[in-house]
Amino acid sequence: MKARLPFILMFLLGISLSASFAQTKPTVSAPKEMRLTMTDGTELYVKVSGKGRPCLFIHGGPGAWSHSFEVLGINTLEDSLQMIYVDQRGSGRSGKSPSGNYSLQRVAQDFDEVRQQLGHSKWTVLAHSFGGILATEYAYYYPQTISRMVLLSATLHLEPSMHAQINRGVELLKPEDTTPFLDPNKPIFDRFMAIIQTLNQKDMYHQLMYTTSDGLKKMNEEDAKRPGNYSFGQAWSNYPEYFQDFTEVSRHLKMPVLVISGQQDFSIGPDHYKSFKFPNQTTVSMPGGHVIYLEQNAQFQKVVKEFLKKTSRKS
Repeated sequence: MKARLPFILMFLLGISLSASFAQTKPTVSAPKEMRLTMTDGTELYVKVSGKGRPCLFIHGGPGAWSHSFEVLGINTLEDSLQMIYVDQRGSGRSGKSPSGNYSLQRVAQDFDEVRQQLGHSKWTVLAHSFGGILATEYAYYYPQTISRMVLLSATLHLEPSMHAQINRGVELLKPEDTTPFLDPNKPIFDRFMAIIQTLNQKDMYHQLMYTTSDGLKKMNEEDAKRPGNYSFGQAWSNYPEYFQDFTEVSRHLKMPVLVISGQQDFSIGPDHYKSFKFPNQTTVSMPGGHVIYLEQNAQFQKVVKEFLKKTSRKS
């Protein structure tokens, strides 16, 4: 089964809460869908669902949407967290930027404007894949608004993650001529796109992300419902800031951070997490690919809930 052509990496994270996490019993309410207007006029799709303390979910892509994450595993955390799903500007059910602004700083500002409009002083941030870059930028400029972060299968530096996909792709393809993929004189982004295109032509790209064909099938079924809004996915690579090394930024973020990595995640690189430098970091490497929240949901929940329980008294 063919995987949908990715933009570059993919997706976000999830979070949970123990009964002791809140001092009072949270009020359970029906999910609410809304459209919030940012200060530059961009309308964002936002869904609030679950109970407990608020948690912002930051999807990856770049330019994916939050729906498939929600229904394929992140929503299993809603019994303990109030999950706030946001489709980023120019993505999924959100509107395009009227001015065409898809800069990293503007996307980070969107997250904080959503927080303000929903009336939260602080929240947890849960990010997946390319969302790790967005979350780290957001946390750097708005650290006082984030109680803790969970980074799931996240990249903080695109270059080594692109190398991970190229190297694994060459192992899978076994091409007679590796020059289009491994020639160091060719730009890394060009070689990265070449490996993606070749793997997709041979229905093999999903092997970088999934450990089961069932996971791929479920993801394709949900993403088939996605609106044809790819403005962010088409524009992001024109902004040099997305290609920075955010592992260096991570050393300045002092909130508790849980990093979850899949041992078969060749979309990000199974060892990429070892370059992270958060001062207050908990790291878990577990069997699974890029969509651990789907493939290993029970273990994913367990790890996150233990982290939240451990950090709840500090926030």
